Amino acid sequence: MKFLVSVFLGWLSLVSSVEAVCYFDNAVQSQFSISMPSTLNIARDAPVGAELWSSGWVEGPSTNIRCLSTGNVSGLLASGIGAAVPGFSSNGYNSVFKTNVEGVGVSVYWCNNYASSCNTNYNNVTPIASLSWSVNPYAYSLKISWWVRLVKTGSIAPVNSLALSGVNQIRYHDLVVANLSMVGQVGINVSACEVSPQSSNITVALPNVLRSDFNNSMSVLDDSVKAKSFEISMLCEGGINVHYQVDGAASGDALRNIEGPGMATGVGIMLFRGDQGSQIVLPLGQKIFHGATSGKSIVKIPLTAKYYKTAATNREITGGDVSVVAVFTLFYE
Repeated sequence: MKFLVSVFLGWLSLVSSVEAVCYFDNAVQSQFSISMPSTLNIARDAPVGAELWSSGWVEGPSTNIRCLSTGNVSGLLASGIGAAVPGFSSNGYNSVFKTNVEGVGVSVYWCNNYASSCNTNYNNVTPIASLSWSVNPYAYSLKISWWVRLVKTGSIAPVNSLALSGVNQIRYHDLVVANLSMVGQVGINVSACEVSPQSSNITVALPNVLRSDFNNSMSVLDDSVKAKSFEISMLCEGGINVHYQVDGAASGDALRNIEGPGMATGVGIMLFRGDQGSQIVLPLGQKIFHGATSGKSIVKIPLTAKYYKTAATNREITGGDVSVVAVFTLFYE
């Protein structure tokens, strides 16, 4: 007996629907912009890490969302912001990032609260590039606040302007809930003077001398071979009036030798304006006008250190080391 078995082959269609993890709940994406300053005046001698400008916490539009599963909050820096600058952190994360101006960095922070309730210490705030907060399947009423800072990160290159193009974003899962644009071009003016690194801490080594080198009738050891010249060097913009002042433990205009075992007595150091042949004493504790700059240039202040007899006679001088400390203060107007 024969049997006919018919086998019917068909297609099984599997239809799946993908539901949004987070979505706006009767609301829309928060769009906000911060106007950057039109001009930024930066002192050349401003220390690295100095805050050049800050928006403070400013509030953007609020929004409402609803999430259906767990996940994370994340942030994305604008396309016009570069890599992290080493050595700067907030809350344990890289916090300052490169701009198109060498020596000027930017920080961007976000707070899910009213501006008045956000943490005003940026060191305790996570920068948006490192956000990784937990999201649960809840409804969220988001209060959007932003903070932008400009920070000195090093020597500032001469450029026409600073611009931060693109949009900073905050996401709950893959839903972009808030955008921030930084609007405007910032003119960079680098003013005044910046002391060169080699002049920031100078050690002047004078040659050894004998007690017999001093003359009873003369306080200054005016032998150019036994003196030592040095200079304060700085980079200044044009139109700057450069003044300076030197201070230290002194007797009159002579810097006193440090007291202690092994230190000479009856001898100090006197500073002179100019080279080793100069007879112009540098008065201590007085503001001195050096000159005016006509254009961006290297300014050098030449000085000379000479031994000075503080004892009444040579016989009262005792041998030992001579070490004095002078503090140089720069003024520019």
